Amino acid sequence: MKKVGIFFIFSLLCSTEIFSQTSFFDNYVYQSWNSFGQLNGTTATDIIQTKDGYIDIGTYEGLARFDGLTFTTHKRSTTNDLSFVSVRCFFQDSHGALWIGSNDEGVQKITGDRKKTYTTQTGLPSNSIRSITEDNDGNIWIGTASGVVYLTPDEHLITPQFEPGTITKGIITTQIFCDTAGRIWLLTANEKGLFIFTDGIFKYNVAFDYLGSYLPTAITQDPKGKFWLALGDKGIFCMSDGTIEHVTSGTIIDYVPTTAFYCAGDGTVWIGTEKGLVTYYNGKYYEYNGDILNNAKISKIIGDREGNIWIATDRCGIGKLTHGKFKMLRLGVPVNTICNDSDGNYWIGTDNGLRCIKDDEEITNELTEFAKGVRIRDVTATEYGNILVSCYSKYGQIKYDGKKITNWTVNEGISGNKVRVAIETKPDEFYIGTTTGLSIVHANGSIRNFKQADGLDNEYIMALLKDINDIVWIGTDGGGIYLMKDEKIIARITSDDGLAGNVIFKITQEADGSVWVTSGSGITRCRRFSETDYKPTIYETLNSENGLQTDAVFQILADNTNNLWMTSNRGICSGKFSDIQNAAEGKTRDISIKFYNKSDGLDSGGPTSTSKSIIDVYGRIWFAMIDGVAIYDPIKVKENQVTPLIQIETVTVDDVVVLDNRFYPQESSAITLQPGTKRVEITFTGLSFDAPERIMFTHKLTNFEDDFSAPSPGRTLSYTNLSPGKHTLLLNAINGDGFYSKQAETVLFVQKPYIYQMPAFWIISVITILGSVILLFYLKQRAIMKENLKLESMVLQRTAELNLEREKSDELLRAILPNEIADELKDGIHSIGQNYNDVTILFADIVNFTKTSSDYSANEIVSALNDLFTLFDVRAQKMGVEKIKTIGDAYMATCGLPSLNEKHALIMVEYAKGMIEDVRQYNHTAKIPFNIRIGLNSGPVTAGVIGKTKFIYDVWGNTVNVASRMETAAEAGHIRVSETVYKHLQDSDIKFSSPMECNIKGKGLMTTYDIL
Repeated sequence: MKKVGIFFIFSLLCSTEIFSQTSFFDNYVYQSWNSFGQLNGTTATDIIQTKDGYIDIGTYEGLARFDGLTFTTHKRSTTNDLSFVSVRCFFQDSHGALWIGSNDEGVQKITGDRKKTYTTQTGLPSNSIRSITEDNDGNIWIGTASGVVYLTPDEHLITPQFEPGTITKGIITTQIFCDTAGRIWLLTANEKGLFIFTDGIFKYNVAFDYLGSYLPTAITQDPKGKFWLALGDKGIFCMSDGTIEHVTSGTIIDYVPTTAFYCAGDGTVWIGTEKGLVTYYNGKYYEYNGDILNNAKISKIIGDREGNIWIATDRCGIGKLTHGKFKMLRLGVPVNTICNDSDGNYWIGTDNGLRCIKDDEEITNELTEFAKGVRIRDVTATEYGNILVSCYSKYGQIKYDGKKITNWTVNEGISGNKVRVAIETKPDEFYIGTTTGLSIVHANGSIRNFKQADGLDNEYIMALLKDINDIVWIGTDGGGIYLMKDEKIIARITSDDGLAGNVIFKITQEADGSVWVTSGSGITRCRRFSETDYKPTIYETLNSENGLQTDAVFQILADNTNNLWMTSNRGICSGKFSDIQNAAEGKTRDISIKFYNKSDGLDSGGPTSTSKSIIDVYGRIWFAMIDGVAIYDPIKVKENQVTPLIQIETVTVDDVVVLDNRFYPQESSAITLQPGTKRVEITFTGLSFDAPERIMFTHKLTNFEDDFSAPSPGRTLSYTNLSPGKHTLLLNAINGDGFYSKQAETVLFVQKPYIYQMPAFWIISVITILGSVILLFYLKQRAIMKENLKLESMVLQRTAELNLEREKSDELLRAILPNEIADELKDGIHSIGQNYNDVTILFADIVNFTKTSSDYSANEIVSALNDLFTLFDVRAQKMGVEKIKTIGDAYMATCGLPSLNEKHALIMVEYAKGMIEDVRQYNHTAKIPFNIRIGLNSGPVTAGVIGKTKFIYDVWGNTVNVASRMETAAEAGHIRVSETVYKHLQDSDIKFSSPMECNIKGKGLMTTYDIL
């Protein structure tokens, strides 16, 4: 027990000193690179930042250029025209030319594509270069291991003179420095080797002769004009207004030789020695005690354009000191909770007791002594002036009112001794959350416990909050949240209702009444609800799926600059409160979240899920970390508003590098891409050293992309098959604080077209094609016209032939059929028959034809019949009689069909008379004389064409049969008609015989008449 007490006192003393002696370097983050971190060596001989933004480092392996992430090494090889192998020093003049001094190869001047080397053969005293600078007249001064020269702007190499009596042989230059008045200071490795170039010669400085022997090692001039001069182990001297002051700092610069100075713009003087680093700031000297430098000799110190400090060392490579955003209080023990009371005390609960800080110093008091060695889980300063300390020990819950300590354990009646959290809801009324239930301690001392039997199904209490409606929110480990009003559980909220998760870490309420709940599955924002609603009705969740970049969020804190801070499994991050609120409300999915790391000064193992951080009365955020406390002051921390530079490093066309800016930027010109170029690859970098790993880029290639791309960390672009024409690549860099480069870097590409991609080619091609098409069309049309004429002639000929054949067919058809019937058949109309009510039918027959024909040949008979029947046909056509058919020597005709004719009976009688006359006329000249008899009858018939082939127009009906019997009953040379014919014509001029009764076959007796 005694040993534990001694160890505690020792730890307390150490920690007290930590709080009371805040070092200048606590505000800086140190990073280093050596041969194990991509740098090409452990010895850095020189370091500068060139105007294009790179950090150039000289080593024995050449010149290393650094963009914050990657080193590229440059030195003599068979593939370049560099003349150096190792670099001792370098300098960039006012015109941007880079002067590289080597260990044994002289000086090489590099400007764009031009390189020129100066050696002993061109006038240098030695090829071992030690220092280079430029005076106000543009002369370049070169200090070597055997003397000094300067090169005029017109490239004349001049060796300066030394005053008489000065031994100049073997002068080894340490440093050449040009002050604000334009004077050149020469420091050499010789005793009392301090010279000033005035009136055209170097004069020995006698101001320090009183010191006896000394070796000048470094010199600088601060913004106020004061000179800082290091004289080896004699220390540092300041010269101003003719007075010399020997510096007494209480640090290593008092006895360790100084090797480098750097005066920052804010007046800070950075001093590098053979065994470490010291700064002078606001009248005080601070020594860097970190073990990273390992007592290394510092060769050079510079500041970059963003205020970072760079150090070149002889055995630790290079280092960078960046002003950190966080201040670390390292306690060497996990911190679980922090609170700030109204008296200005900061109470820090750890795994090994309670700590108290006031006015940046740790103090002890009754409460810290009481809680020694106790694992503290929560500390709260209540609005009623009490300090509540929740313990994981026999003390359970502690209350401290500034005078008296009271505690409750299971012995006093609370649910358990492992207390996670406690709040004071009313004066002297406390809600105590334990791992085994909730306890309410009343002002009268009585205690009421809530466990499963009381409606608290999950007894492991993780968080407590009293909201503006006097409702107590009880967060549990896996059971969600219980809402309690007047010591009654009125509602329960779980993931089924809309919570992101049921493992509740913290519950906080904003001024607008909304409640934020952090859990192992994300954040939930509960909109303000009325007391009558019992529980929230609107839940808005955030997690990795909608831009939060993490799921397990331990705590959220809203600072005074409208930022929301979160502790999570990934560390500490922040974002704009409005962005996060809009994302929670579903208005946007684009949340810009920034995570902090060692580059920001957050050199810690991070927060834990149970840690509770605070925002103090000054707006500073105190983060409880696994190894101490990290403090962030949003008011003092300034964003890096120095916009990043952007550099195109290489352009590769079809695997051939056509532009290489990695060593020295080339003059910008258009890059011509030949026809058939398949692939263009561009590598680039952003130059901002505050947090180079956070640099983002946007890009757009004109005539290929319409808008800039979304920010991304990629540093390579590739394009394929660009269209002919001009394409300008626009690149922007964005630093870690969101500031864009002032002007987009551009690269112009001119894609040459194939001949078929040129407009003139297409114009000529179109004209040629159109001309060819027109010519072909003309020739084709001409051939078509000729062919059409030929075809037209053939068509006319064939048409005439067809018409002739058609006419013949028509005549033949009309010779066989009545015109009306022939027309119907030609029109595709084919009816079987048609009834006619009243027509006259004629039958004529040659008398004794069989006897007559027996005396003649068949041809003679046919010819004679044809001649006679032709006379009948001609007469029929003239009189409107329709010939029906001939059968052997019989001739049949009709009138009144197919065209109706009321005078059909009269016409047929006249026609019959004509037939008698035709026979008489025929017989006058005929070889074979004939005699005929004719029979007529009138009445209804049916007429039509029967069949589909060998058409014949015929007439059917009783009227036809009677007409045939009339012909049989007639005498030779006479016309016999029926009574119906008589009736049709009895009032006409036709003369009839007296009625004759005839016995007609198949009809019996019929009254008939002869035409007289």
